[in-house]
Amino acid sequence: MNTLLAQTANDGGTTLLWGFLLLGAMIFLIAMELIVPSGGVLAIAAAASLIGSITAFFLHGTTTGLAALAAVIFLGPIATWIFWKWWSQTEMANRMVLTTQEDTVDHSRAALLHQCGVAETDLRPIGTVRINGLRHDALSDHGYITVGSSVSVVEVLDNQLKVRPTPEETS
Repeated sequence: MNTLLAQTANDGGTTLLWGFLLLGAMIFLIAMELIVPSGGVLAIAAAASLIGSITAFFLHGTTTGLAALAAVIFLGPIATWIFWKWWSQTEMANRMVLTTQEDTVDHSRAALLHQCGVAETDLRPIGTVRINGLRHDALSDHGYITVGSSVSVVEVLDNQLKVRPTPEETS
C-alpha cells in the first residue's frame, strides 16, 4: 500500500501537469459557456474539470492539493469579479445584453380614475370600455353592465380598471 502511494506521489510531475491542464480547460469551458448556448452542458463540464484538477493536485501532494483548493476558494471569486467587470465593458457583452429603452409613454391607468366612458361590450363582469377614445379592458364593480351604457372608473387596482354605471344609467 505504501509503495502504491509513493509511486502516485512521485510520478515526475504528471499529475501536476494534469491539474493545470484541467484548470485551463475549466477556464476555457466557462468562457465558451458565455458564447455558445449549450444549456448548461459546458458549465457542467467545467465543474467536472475543476473537480478533476483539484483531484490531480491532491494526487501530486497533499500540500499542493490544499494550496490549489485554497486558491480556487479564495482567488476564484476575485478573478471572476475582475473578469466580469472587464468583460461587461466589451462590445460582445453590449451586443448580448438588450439595451433598448421602453417607450416613455406612461402606460399607467391611474390617470383614468373618475373618468367616464361607454361600455363597448357587455361587462359580465369583465368586458371592454372606451374612455377618451381608447379601448380598455375593465371589470364591472356593480354586476352586469350592458353594451352602450355610460360608465365611470371607480377604482384602478394593479392597472385593472373597475367601472360602475354612471348615476343616470342606474335609475
